[in-house]
Amino acid sequence: MKIWLNDSLVEQLVLPPTGGGWLLGDGIFESLRTYNGTPFALDLHIERLNRSAKKMKISAPSREKIENGVREVIRANSAIPFGRLRITLLSDAQLVITHTPFSEDKSFISLGRHEFAISSRIATSGLKTISYAENSLALRSARERGYDDVLLVNERGEVMESALANLIWLSDGHWWTPSLASGCLPGVTRGLLVENFGVKEGTLLELDLPKVSALAITSSVREIVGVERYESNFYSHSQAIRELQDSFSAWILGKLAL
Repeated sequence: MKIWLNDSLVEQLVLPPTGGGWLLGDGIFESLRTYNGTPFALDLHIERLNRSAKKMKISAPSREKIENGVREVIRANSAIPFGRLRITLLSDAQLVITHTPFSEDKSFISLGRHEFAISSRIATSGLKTISYAENSLALRSARERGYDDVLLVNERGEVMESALANLIWLSDGHWWTPSLASGCLPGVTRGLLVENFGVKEGTLLELDLPKVSALAITSSVREIVGVERYESNFYSHSQAIRELQDSFSAWILGKLAL
């Protein structure tokens, strides 16, 4: 695999033995899907990267520099039909871009519960940083108990997101997603669903999860994946999820003219 580092392609990524954003987990990133070598919503991801960089007080490269790196790394690492593109920007201004094959899987998943509340009021709330220790620990603990992913809840008992994605739920015939006030990530796919598919922002308390008709996760790489179970609560409204999955996938391909 060839990697884009700062201004050129390299065969291997050599990390500094001391200092730098790698060792501190100090940086931001974006992940998105490519379709037949074409990235979807790259402009929205670059905009979010720039917003995160400003809040993190990190110097961001120009849009042209990022777009050039994206073109070159996709050209050097073809991933057909789907790829995973990751753009990482470290606090020492190093830019790393990778493109790897991605196998689409829309099988329904199970969610476990994280035993600790996540604060919605920390400085990095809502930012896509590379400091994933909390999410990683929560995910490993859930997987030890046989779950695919883990649900994160804030200090007010509000559902935020999973360790890996945003969430949507079906209630009273409408799709909803946690508001940004919950501390959830302002996901690109989440935003597109709100803007173009009638998904509404709202508040979902953890204690109300048994009352929802359907639950799903959303991300720019996985699109929409249904949840069949959260702890002891089972969800069977698969038709609504399949319909939204199909509509969203078709919408993306239409935008890309594929």
